Amino acid sequence: MANVADGGPTLVETAAALRAGTLRAADAVAEALDAARAAEWLNAFVMLHPERAAEEAERIDAARAAGTDPGPLGGVPVAIKDNIDEAGVVGSAGCAAYLDRVPDADATVVTRLRRAGAIVIGRTNMHELADGVTSENPHYGPVHNPHRRGFHPGGSSGGSAAAVAAGIVPAALGTDTGGSVRIPAALCGVVGFKPTLLRIPTDGIVPLSTTLDHAGVLARTVRDAAQMAAVLTEGAIAVPPEAWSVPQTGLRAGVLDFGFPPDPGVAGRFAEALRVLERLGWAVTPVEPGAVPLLGAATGVLSAIYAPEMGRRHEARLRERPADFSPDVRADLERGLAQPNGRYLEALGRRADLMGQLDQAMEELDLLVSPATPHPARPFGSPGSHTYLRYTCPFNLTGQPAISVPMGDVDGLPVGLQLAGRRNMDALVLRAAAAFEDALRGAAEGRTAG
Repeated sequence: MANVADGGPTLVETAAALRAGTLRAADAVAEALDAARAAEWLNAFVMLHPERAAEEAERIDAARAAGTDPGPLGGVPVAIKDNIDEAGVVGSAGCAAYLDRVPDADATVVTRLRRAGAIVIGRTNMHELADGVTSENPHYGPVHNPHRRGFHPGGSSGGSAAAVAAGIVPAALGTDTGGSVRIPAALCGVVGFKPTLLRIPTDGIVPLSTTLDHAGVLARTVRDAAQMAAVLTEGAIAVPPEAWSVPQTGLRAGVLDFGFPPDPGVAGRFAEALRVLERLGWAVTPVEPGAVPLLGAATGVLSAIYAPEMGRRHEARLRERPADFSPDVRADLERGLAQPNGRYLEALGRRADLMGQLDQAMEELDLLVSPATPHPARPFGSPGSHTYLRYTCPFNLTGQPAISVPMGDVDGLPVGLQLAGRRNMDALVLRAAAAFEDALRGAAEGRTAG
């Protein structure tokens, strides 16, 4: 089984090899499909597209041979989460109630990927309707964590994270309503980037929450995530190549206290990560605990917003085919439909208050830092999965860009560092995350050489 530690090619490396002619798109796609089949035990995919992907690869190879530029991702194999529309392909969003759902158009994110030359090799498994953080899907089966069989990969974009971590594809699309890109990225040891709200279009994506959903990227490296973000935003999020080599010194980072301490092993890795940031020349200071009083209430606010929105979106299908929803998701739908509208409006008001509190807390800061999750991955069926949302969901409520970057492991299970920036400061978040990634890799290589 391949994984990140095996040093498989990154998206940037794959794209460069394709442009240089040292790699054919047909071979890149065939290798990705072979890797997916070899790692079937992960259950990362609900569907592969071997014929379609091979045909697209042949077209790209022919275009390149004829002197035509197929785009910045020409021939790069990628995967997309099962709640993202592809024309003429079943898009069930991980739910048996939607196995007959066949959209007639690609989601905008898929259109942009294909326009850039990327080749979608398949659709990834996920938590049902994106309503959960473990990707233990009752209809397709659970996704296994590539680092430990029988442990969940996080979610809801667990299949996308597992596919990247296992080296099947260098990047994949996910969605993030409360942490569903960053949580599985952290638990699988890859990068998960959620940009500023609506910087990546969400049309053509089955919604969990129309006001909180973010489209995002899972990738092997920060630079890979940045390349994907540039394509998906048509250049609105862009880091010039020369900017990667500019030292990210003098940044001001605030350490958030969510009122919910991480596991000791995660706390230890986070302390080490903060020392790395300080060695980079960052000013790392704690955010006053009382500066963001709503931080500890964020999960409740999130639930009071997304549950009724989710309930309204799926009510008709719930009434028609209740048995096709898992008991947990069915209960969430019913809870959302039963929630008084006054509570929903109150939650929207508290969301605005939280935005104001975090904006004020960041007046003298460039970034906020924390662990991405309080815990590493756990075995299937473990209780208390909602606590994984504690550190990620505030930034869905505020719409701020946030990224999870690997910061080591706890007993062989990866954990991530979360960096969040001000709204629309996505490029800064990416550059800062890359600086940490490079520093951590350099430290690890130094230890190996020593």
